[in-house]
Amino acid sequence: MNMLRLVVGAVAFFGATAQASAHYLWVTVEARTDGQDVANIIFEESPAAGDGRYLDHFEGSRKTWIRSVEQIEPARIDAVDVREGKKRWLQATLPVSSPRSVDCYARFGVYRYGETNVLLHYYARHLDVSAHEDLHELSRAPHLALEIVPHNEGSEMELTVLWQGQPVANRMVFIRGPKQFRQNTKTDDEGRVRMNVADAGRYTIRTSVEEEVAGRDGDEEYSRIRHHGTLIMTLPLRD
Repeated sequence: MNMLRLVVGAVAFFGATAQASAHYLWVTVEARTDGQDVANIIFEESPAAGDGRYLDHFEGSRKTWIRSVEQIEPARIDAVDVREGKKRWLQATLPVSSPRSVDCYARFGVYRYGETNVLLHYYARHLDVSAHEDLHELSRAPHLALEIVPHNEGSEMELTVLWQGQPVANRMVFIRGPKQFRQNTKTDDEGRVRMNVADAGRYTIRTSVEEEVAGRDGDEEYSRIRHHGTLIMTLPLRD
């Protein structure tokens, strides 16, 4: 079995000679008055569009899916390149209304950290649900190797980190929310963490795992594989 370990550091550095902000893959959902809701796929430090300078690395590997309570099986949707001024991101038109889950995967490729070549994979989800029963139907995303699976119990949320469908212990989970809410915690032996939802608003959650596996990606060799996962939800949910 491959040895997995959490990337404990909260940042990943990009740029050949200078350190840049940490980058993660995010999915946000934008409800529009014309009914043509969209998903924004962003590769930045936070889920807000930036210069998108690294999006070209995902060409040929990125995949985006939509799921709903009525259609639980993931259906592929296309994302297009969007540029506004100096900002760049990807955007997909959503064919179904909420409750829904938008899921994304992309492979960055090999990046060199100091003397170590690392193969980077990214997984992102946006759970656009407002009720407990809808969350129950859509909480899993088994088509993604790395999942953050939420379950609500009143004002408390339980989050389970799954790697290839199995819970993983001792993984750092970083949670951010309204009113500068911050919680950094580790999963227990069953891959779970808990959080209290004190204020209504958007919550972002991320975690990482790493495989001590060497190999080759195209012409580039790597000595380990790193996986980053994110989840965005609006909380609290209705019972």
